[in-house]
Amino acid sequence: MLKKIWLWLMPLIAIFFWGCGAEVTSNVQTSGPTVQEAITYQGPKARIAVASFRCKAAKCYGQIGDGVSDMLSTALFQTNRFIVLERGEGLRAIQEELSLAQSGYVNQQQAPQAGLMEGADILVIGAITAFEPHASGIGGGGLVVPTNVPLLGGMHFGKNDAYIAADIRLVDVRTGRVINATKVEGKASSWKVGGLGGTMVGSVALGAGLSSYKNTPMEKAVRVMIENAVNAIAKLVPENYYRYKGTGQPVKPISSTVPPAPVNNSSIAGGQAVSGGIIGGGEEFVPGDKVLFSENFSRYNVGGIPRRFTAIRGQVEVAQFAGKKWLRALSGNVVITKKIRLPKNFAVECKAYLPSPSWDPNFGIYLGNEHSPDHIWWRPFDRYAYWSNERLNKIIVEHGKIHHFVIQQRNGMIKVFIDGTRAYQAPISGGIVGGRLPNRDAITIRLGGADPSNHKEVLVTDIRVTKYSK
Repeated sequence: MLKKIWLWLMPLIAIFFWGCGAEVTSNVQTSGPTVQEAITYQGPKARIAVASFRCKAAKCYGQIGDGVSDMLSTALFQTNRFIVLERGEGLRAIQEELSLAQSGYVNQQQAPQAGLMEGADILVIGAITAFEPHASGIGGGGLVVPTNVPLLGGMHFGKNDAYIAADIRLVDVRTGRVINATKVEGKASSWKVGGLGGTMVGSVALGAGLSSYKNTPMEKAVRVMIENAVNAIAKLVPENYYRYKGTGQPVKPISSTVPPAPVNNSSIAGGQAVSGGIIGGGEEFVPGDKVLFSENFSRYNVGGIPRRFTAIRGQVEVAQFAGKKWLRALSGNVVITKKIRLPKNFAVECKAYLPSPSWDPNFGIYLGNEHSPDHIWWRPFDRYAYWSNERLNKIIVEHGKIHHFVIQQRNGMIKVFIDGTRAYQAPISGGIVGGRLPNRDAITIRLGGADPSNHKEVLVTDIRVTKYSK
């Protein structure tokens, strides 16, 4: 009798131990570095954030999308290839803490400051398109009770297949353009014995909504898909996005086509250093003796949002380039303004950098609002700057160089200086000598045609307004 029972049990036991080997399969529609290769990575990093995954599969429900997003964020961080920005529950908690800091209940010396958070260059957007668990675990033990399986001594045997798939898109945050897209999958098949779990794939904690699948093939399938997603993202992120140290500081120029050049207060766009001010056409430009406004963005972290200007349109951030902090346009039509009552005699200065020679990028600084006729305007494609509608043919203004622009109103004259040369002068329009014009109530900066993902940068820094007392 015992011999018959043993002969009957042997096939089932063999099948069980074969199942404990847990067949785990995966697929990803791209090639890329392995997770181990990513872990040992020591190069520059890309700034990335992961949005919550949408559930588009019939059996995907509740917080599963949030859980997958959290797991992917953690896994990307562990690769050492990315600066991962929080965009889930953590961001909402940060926002609550910042609101508390501004409420007056928190010691201001200890309170976090608004405007210092970094922005992501890339946003990972995902949709779960297939979710087939076939069974769910119970509690931490992960007991699986399949059907149509003989009961032997209180043990349940059964086979369970699990499959998950997701579509992933990498989106440039500045432009909204899709950089790359792929599909990642995870599949696991295993035999389970009550209370015993198979080999786990990865070490990232299960995300919200997935705890009921602990120690089941569905957990394995999710982990395999996360690993494939990490490998795919590391491969599909373009090389020019890997440009930051772990501290967030850039490790190379914003535009990979232009080498960095040291810039300081005595250096001007053409690379020629001068002392004692900027030499104009037969005269020396000297700023006013009283500073009314000055901004070089040094107070902000890289990726921060400057707060001393009012944004009319578009998105900006603070970037570092050529040894300085700059205001960087993140979208194609940026207009910012600073309300300031300009006196009778004043000077407005700034430095601008446009690396691309294409038609799109352009820069302008206006006295008053963006419709004021009194403004400097520069598009590198044309190689010349304009004062209002007048082309300043004396000076070639080239792309890929830092250029210094000055608008001076003094003693009834308007003068424009570009890179140390006086490019324009004329009496104040309307014949008002030493008087104020209606548009002298603000300065406005327009940054047009920016597309950082295609090396079309538009940068401005060292913005200063000074007053002449004499």
